[in-house]
Amino acid sequence: MAKLTERENFYRMVAREQPDFVSHQPSLIQMLMSSVVLDRPPAHTDGQDWFGVWWHDDPTSPGLLAVDISKPRVLESIEDWETALTWPDLEAIDWEAAAKADLPDGKDMTKVLITFIVSGPFERLHDLLGFEEALISTITDPDACGAFFSKLCDFKIGIIRKLKQYYDIDVVHFQDDWGTQKDLFFQPDFWRTQIKPHIKRVIDATHELGLLFDMHSCGRIDLIIDEIMELGPDIIDPVQPVNDLVRWQHDYKDKVIFMGGLNAQDVIDNPAKTDEDIFSEVHEKTDLFATDGYFIPFAVSLTPRVLTALDESFIYGRRFYGNDYEDEIAAFLKGDKAAQETTFMVTE
Repeated sequence: MAKLTERENFYRMVAREQPDFVSHQPSLIQMLMSSVVLDRPPAHTDGQDWFGVWWHDDPTSPGLLAVDISKPRVLESIEDWETALTWPDLEAIDWEAAAKADLPDGKDMTKVLITFIVSGPFERLHDLLGFEEALISTITDPDACGAFFSKLCDFKIGIIRKLKQYYDIDVVHFQDDWGTQKDLFFQPDFWRTQIKPHIKRVIDATHELGLLFDMHSCGRIDLIIDEIMELGPDIIDPVQPVNDLVRWQHDYKDKVIFMGGLNAQDVIDNPAKTDEDIFSEVHEKTDLFATDGYFIPFAVSLTPRVLTALDESFIYGRRFYGNDYEDEIAAFLKGDKAAQETTFMVTE
């Protein structure tokens, strides 16, 4: 039997066909953080993004940047957005040179090239205003928030078009966290009226370009999951276990690829849990999502123990459907996994 590459296996899931194995995320994904898309400072160091927001390395989450709250906010009120913000000129960017620098070896045709579009509508709102003022604005100035979101999503669509043209991306990973671990940040009606229509436009524009759309939203989003699915994402992540994942799988197993699912907080990042506990978590979630559906195991983890989970996902996933990938497993165990784990997907 001819062995499938990760890319070939992924597109079987996209076509709603039987995959040969459960995808191993580090082997599947070629990540792209374009050097000229400055939703974070250049080279992801301390500094300002292209809207003037200050970022710094968060000591509680090494390697992940957070807004520097010691610096002045860019906006004092959402009502100021039209006069206070300067929007970058996408036509002034040398996209061709950036693509050559960012992908010096070109596109890896055994993988899927995914670009990160971070700071979606709600995230950019609190980037600019601070979290407390952003939450207040969803109540006091919902229409002003919606007008800003409309302009921002137009801007995001322009970025996606450039990335398709110059980088030949396959998937747009669009990030906008909408939930805490208990519930939404805001009332469902605010999301429904002020965020949903603009996310729909981004998804439609992505599909018009022949690209796939990965909707990333952390937290408990059960209250709006049905409406998120109505928007037509191809992938949803990180599918955190604070949600009713059994229902998600039952209702949407044939409509979307689930990426995530693994319990970081209670299992992977919990020092009281053993490697065997991590293995059991990988097996349980793979059994849930991949038995009758499409799954890419992953976790939004803040410790290196996520690699233990991802290693096990490779081994268990290559055997899951009963196909012969023992030679790949043997090579992986001998050390190939070290190279494959250098770029696992961090989505915060």
